[in-house]
Amino acid sequence: MASYEIEEWVKPVNTFVLLGRPGSGKSRTGNTVTGCDKAFEFGFHANRTPKRCESKQTEICETEVCVIDTPGVSFFEKQDYEDIQSNMPEEGPSKIIFLLCISIGRLTEEELSLINQYFIIFGNDFAENTIIIFTHLDEWESDMKDCNVENPTFDTYLHTLPEQTKTIIRRFHNRFLTVNNKQKKSEKMQWTLKLMTIANSMQGYTMFNKFATVSYSSYLKDIARSYSAIIAGMAYRCFMNIQEVFRQ
Repeated sequence: MASYEIEEWVKPVNTFVLLGRPGSGKSRTGNTVTGCDKAFEFGFHANRTPKRCESKQTEICETEVCVIDTPGVSFFEKQDYEDIQSNMPEEGPSKIIFLLCISIGRLTEEELSLINQYFIIFGNDFAENTIIIFTHLDEWESDMKDCNVENPTFDTYLHTLPEQTKTIIRRFHNRFLTVNNKQKKSEKMQWTLKLMTIANSMQGYTMFNKFATVSYSSYLKDIARSYSAIIAGMAYRCFMNIQEVFRQ
């Protein structure tokens, strides 16, 4: 992982946008960033109502920051894009950084497809202005201990990932953080300061309307091609498995 040093903040972040699939830990991460465990509703409890984007204002190191939590989706639609726009600060965002939340060990083909959708709608600069947040660190550490792995480190774990997953991480210039959203408040504050340090070293989007503009019909065609590739890959693996059974 790349190292970052705390420098004088010339152009501080004022907007974080949380992205990711259902169960990726977005809302809990948003709560960690805001410093309030009840800023965003999370979990799959029965009383939870479907939501669009939600935004909360907070102050980090004397900087006003807007945190936007988006619904967990497997397919990023035009409405989701417009909903993010409507939740931007009224005075206009001066610098936007995306936080792409991924549960450790669950970077599936569906998740890779969603990431491709983000690139289609936000443009190639998406990687330049995004920090990957690997969530559920506490659960991963617990699983490692159950497997009798002493002193597990995430950097060591990264070396065991499939090459496809490593390629995705490299696409974001190895810019990532792990987070335990159940840690103590003081530890959450330290984590948020580290996040701000990384974010403030990035260029960031300066205006939301500078995002790539694509026709929605073109967008849907690109998504269809993306899903076609996934289905073709699944069909090929099934065919190979069937061949292996007949060989036995």
